[in-house]
Amino acid sequence: MVGFCGGFTTFSSFANENLMLLHSGEVLSIILYTSLSVILGFLAVYLGYVLSNIL
Repeated sequence: MVGFCGGFTTFSSFANENLMLLHSGEVLSIILYTSLSVILGFLAVYLGYVLSNIL
């Protein structure tokens, strides 16, 4: 239950930060922030998967 609710707060914070960047007109920052968040998130999952198979 905690992880489920934590996902809601994490995503809403992520969306709010993007909205604040949009209102300030920083389009490049939105693109970089969103892209890097997704790419680094998948990279962290992949790295965890690889390390779990090694151990």
